[in-house]
Amino acid sequence: MSARFHRLEALFGGPLEQVTFAELAALVGNPEACEDEDLDYKVAHYGPEKKAELAKDVAALANTVGGVLVLGLADDRKSRVPTAVVPVELTDGRLRQIRAVIASNLRPVPRIELMAKQDAPGSTQGILLIAVPRSLDGPHAVVEHNQDHRLAYPRRDGDTTRWLTEIEVATAYRRRFQQLTERGERIEHVDNDIEDTTDHLVDDVRVHRMGRALLTVALVPDVPGDMIIDNRALQRVTEQELRAVPLLGRTGPTFTQTRVGPRRIVLLDDDPAWCVAELHSDGSGAWGMSLETWLLETSETNPWGQGADTDEIVTLVMSALRHLAQHAATRAGASGTAAIRTRLISRTATNSPVPAITASRWQPIHLAHQRLVSGKAQRSGVTARRIATGQAHALVDDLADGGTGLVQAASLLIGDLFQHYGLAEAPQITRDGTINASAWASDERARILTWARQAGVAN
Repeated sequence: MSARFHRLEALFGGPLEQVTFAELAALVGNPEACEDEDLDYKVAHYGPEKKAELAKDVAALANTVGGVLVLGLADDRKSRVPTAVVPVELTDGRLRQIRAVIASNLRPVPRIELMAKQDAPGSTQGILLIAVPRSLDGPHAVVEHNQDHRLAYPRRDGDTTRWLTEIEVATAYRRRFQQLTERGERIEHVDNDIEDTTDHLVDDVRVHRMGRALLTVALVPDVPGDMIIDNRALQRVTEQELRAVPLLGRTGPTFTQTRVGPRRIVLLDDDPAWCVAELHSDGSGAWGMSLETWLLETSETNPWGQGADTDEIVTLVMSALRHLAQHAATRAGASGTAAIRTRLISRTATNSPVPAITASRWQPIHLAHQRLVSGKAQRSGVTARRIATGQAHALVDDLADGGTGLVQAASLLIGDLFQHYGLAEAPQITRDGTINASAWASDERARILTWARQAGVAN
């Protein structure tokens, strides 16, 4: 999943993985393409004697706002504007060398992406982009091997690099551990809130929940945003959401009404017991969805089990992730990676009769087991509540774009959930970001393949 740099994408002409050599060469002489805190030009590769400089430049970007090192463009010392293209070597050996230098000279090692832009088809020369996303694992330190492995912490300051002071280093470490704690607590609160909301709505409409399960999906951006909630914002969100089609492969809207909650806008379906969404002002959000469950024949010793349809779960989780990420990125201005979480809560009522209806589903999840009530021709649940949780991280922009990155993230998240039920992964989607068409039941396959074609997702 490639990192996104919106300012640089506008400057270069598109996402980094799609930018061409010609588009980068066109930066020469462009005053808007001057070096900045997120952009640094290098006329040549870092030589063996400049390993520390490479590590310093990468750490400085990771410790600030993230950015891109461009190898193969010379710049004017005063204006910092590119002046000439000087192609560099793009061989596999050279790229491995860069990765090795970064891995051995930085602690902790930040995530990077190397993108080679050939000056001609089949050429081993061109421009190399080293993309460094902003890191929440900072501060990243350069290991000074000649100084008894002393650690030094750089950051970008405009178009230059400086070293952090002792108090800045201490502050950065405190921020790292505080953020880790806050992210875990935040997604717990967001997820619990959506469960409480669905419970209250169910009580309001007096819906009998026996024989159903609750699926929740929550998202908390690592870099939060800030959406003002007032009458104008509520009207705008209402107009957008009541026209939107968040469910993948569908043609009609899901939500029909909105409400205001504490620092959030709540979206409701016609049947509030089925689907609810909460969009928080900081870009966090969650969906709560009621799943119909079915009786499934299992074995002689355990003749009946209660199951849920995995096709439905996969579709709903992907739909929720895309919808929540679009809110985070476009309304709240959140960015970077996000913690994502899904829960499946079985709510079979103990000793309550369950309809003896068997439904055929592809790869069903067994939520609860059933027993035959002595002397009666009915089966009743013996499991009152069972909760399984899946967790993962993903780039907000990848989820919002709704393409291959969305499928990759959903595969990790749902796989983590399904392993609680004896499935190693979701068979319908892959970690490579593709759709496994043969693993979907016929009624859902056509809809999901239609969406996949529109989103550019392979199957």
